[in-house]
Amino acid sequence: MLDKLLKLIKSLVFRINVLKAVCLILFLVVIFRLYAIQVTYSSDYQAFIDRTSTIALQKNVPRGVIYDRNRAVLVDNQAVNTITYQLYSGVSSSEMKEIAGKLADLIEVEFDKLTSRDLKDLYIEIFPEDAKALLTEQEQKELASDNDAYYQLQLSRITEEHLNQLTDHDKETHAIFIKMNKGTNLTSNIVKQGATEEEIAVVNEHLEEMPGVNTDVDWNRTYPSVAQWHPIYGRVSTYEQGLPATSSGYYLAHDYQSNDRVGLSQLEYYYEDLLRGYKSQYVLTKENEVSSYDEIYEGQRGYEMVLTIDADLQAAVNQIVEEEMLSAKKNSSTTKYLREAYIVMTNPNTGEILAMTGRIIEWDDEKKEYVFTDNSLGTFQNSFTMGSVVKGATLLAGYNANATTLGQVRLDEKMSFKGGLIKGSWKVMGNINDITALTQSSNVYFFKQTMSLAGGVNYYAGMPLVLDLDVFDYYRSFFNQFGLGVATGIDLPNESTGLIESQRTSGKLLDFSIGQADIYTTMQLVQYGSTIATNGKRFAPTLVKEIYLPSNEEVDGKQLLEGFTPRLLNVVDLNEKHLEQVKKGFVGALQSSNGTGYSVFAKATYNPAGKTGTAEEYARDEEGKYMRDSNGELIEVHNRTLIAYAPADSPEIAISVVVPQGELTTQSHPISLNIGQRSMQAYFDLKKERAEAEKTETENADSTIPVSQEE
Repeated sequence: MLDKLLKLIKSLVFRINVLKAVCLILFLVVIFRLYAIQVTYSSDYQAFIDRTSTIALQKNVPRGVIYDRNRAVLVDNQAVNTITYQLYSGVSSSEMKEIAGKLADLIEVEFDKLTSRDLKDLYIEIFPEDAKALLTEQEQKELASDNDAYYQLQLSRITEEHLNQLTDHDKETHAIFIKMNKGTNLTSNIVKQGATEEEIAVVNEHLEEMPGVNTDVDWNRTYPSVAQWHPIYGRVSTYEQGLPATSSGYYLAHDYQSNDRVGLSQLEYYYEDLLRGYKSQYVLTKENEVSSYDEIYEGQRGYEMVLTIDADLQAAVNQIVEEEMLSAKKNSSTTKYLREAYIVMTNPNTGEILAMTGRIIEWDDEKKEYVFTDNSLGTFQNSFTMGSVVKGATLLAGYNANATTLGQVRLDEKMSFKGGLIKGSWKVMGNINDITALTQSSNVYFFKQTMSLAGGVNYYAGMPLVLDLDVFDYYRSFFNQFGLGVATGIDLPNESTGLIESQRTSGKLLDFSIGQADIYTTMQLVQYGSTIATNGKRFAPTLVKEIYLPSNEEVDGKQLLEGFTPRLLNVVDLNEKHLEQVKKGFVGALQSSNGTGYSVFAKATYNPAGKTGTAEEYARDEEGKYMRDSNGELIEVHNRTLIAYAPADSPEIAISVVVPQGELTTQSHPISLNIGQRSMQAYFDLKKERAEAEKTETENADSTIPVSQEE
């Protein structure tokens, strides 16, 4: 019994010892394996981890399409083949250079934008020993501790002869390398935009050899309408430009990348948040030098916008302005200093802008002809002396302050004041009433109203001119209600509000009453005319009519995100009889035989009303500097202006025309009237054509009878 017990104990001890030995061996194996992983093979495993990674990425989407009010495409996107490189912080410069060299073998890349500094850096890289030999041994020793001085001396000694050793392939490789290095980590850089189908195919065949390289489709903005590109659309930055330096911090904080393309001006800038869209989301898996993309969100291109602009009307107005300017320059000596012209057309009942055009005409010595520059932004950014067009507001201000009564008669005569100041109208009109004062554009009528307003002064020859200058403030406050001298509220950046005349004298107060003091924009002018046309309702001019969710449906089938609502800024408190009196004067100006615009508007069939203007100015050159004649005297010219609306009894179109220094003071020219009349006629002609086309289409649809098939 005892022997059996001893044997059992010995057996258990043996087994325990064996188990200990096995555990020890296993422990040593684990220790050895951990040592191998952490020390011996750590670099290999780290390299494997580096080769296998998953990263979330974003890709840009096309910007939103922009349409005109009739659903014609104004701004679109054109697909462009691109070759891109995904920048990684873990990839060395030498590895990137190798990839760039492989790409240079497969595609053609322009290298003409490489700077002299780029080429010198490339020379140092490719020919390091030759670059080193450019410095003497003594210089190398002296500059051994000053790398920057050493480098700068090298650069200064590299000549064109040295650079001629670089091959086109070297330069292409370097150009690609520079493009690959743009931006920050994980930035998708465009190596080539506009790659051919053959280049896309051959690069796709070699993607495994070039980690980070991929083929994609980018876009460029196009302008397919008859009106072509218009400055109000604005510009979009190129890939090379990326984010504007002045606002990059804002964009980067809102999920942009440094090379993203953004709106730089006007509508593209103003509505960037809507037009940019939502980027597509990808997961990039990189394993053993091979990259693959898996889409997790396809993204959404930018919202689509319908503008108030009528592309056909815009194209017609563009042509009219250029034709009239060209004719005036070629056929009349009085337009010697004519350089620019502006017109804005709106719906006065809503503020919708239908067309806006600005042109600068200059002689091209090389082409031996006149050429035009589009300056349509000048319609709301440039201010001018407008002259007599403001007399409608002046008369209403007189009624409002009881300085003028309905039908009041005043004597239009030459006025002379103490000190030699002479004032008068363009002709002596005798006794005239308020309507005639507008119809024939009397200055004296409004001078005398202002004298009455500024102290109840009655005119007599040789009298001293001393007026209450607070009337400046009254006039300006009243004019502001019509949009003159204040922001119009247009949905575009950088609008000018005009400029207030700094002189506060009695003589300048008289000038103010006839539009010869403060200066205004063409946009302010059309808002003023529209406010009278709509019985005192001042609407903000707008360019955006509707915003839709992006889709491939026709516009009529798209989902409306936001529709345009007219923005009423204020309603001028006007006596209805006063307003009707001014409107009669406006009708007379264009339709009465003694009206200042009758010579051009006489045959108009659309019942126009409006007010012409002539403002005295001095000629300026293209830099805005005053010009002088051979005697050193300033050259006197006239700005020609016009406001109009039609039909007079139910306005649906309002315009303003401004032609700075459009004529010499010695001879008039009807360029502003011609532009205005032809543009309004173009509107009504288009309206008629479209109504007839719609009628024909309806009649054709009604006359189509389905034919049953016989059995």
